[in-house]
Amino acid sequence: MLNISGTQRVKVWDIDKRDKYALVRMSSSRKEKQSGDYKNSTWSFVRFVGNAFSKIDTLSVEDNIVLKGAGISLEPYMDKDNNKQYPKNPQIVVFNWEQFVYENDGVAQGDAPPAVASSADEDLPF
Repeated sequence: MLNISGTQRVKVWDIDKRDKYALVRMSSSRKEKQSGDYKNSTWSFVRFVGNAFSKIDTLSVEDNIVLKGAGISLEPYMDKDNNKQYPKNPQIVVFNWEQFVYENDGVAQGDAPPAVASSADEDLPF
């Protein structure tokens, strides 16, 4: 599993709360250095578990968050007939997150110190 530490900022677009986890749809963007355009990525069916799930009721659509612990995996599993199967898509799991808001100067303000705000991030599209 590839681990993601506390610098990935995302915007939440949908929250589907289940019994022990939530499925969240979110997006991130990065500025392309050559053209200056933003490239957006949509993350669908991201599973929030543990601390991330315990705070899910404080999360709303269009909130901006910083992932404080997440992983991406594409690991084989055993099906019901005990045959090794490979997932069609990577699985993304979020273990913790913190909310933040952008002030007018583009600096993140939130529960913890800003998450690597820089001049390159001033014109984020979300």
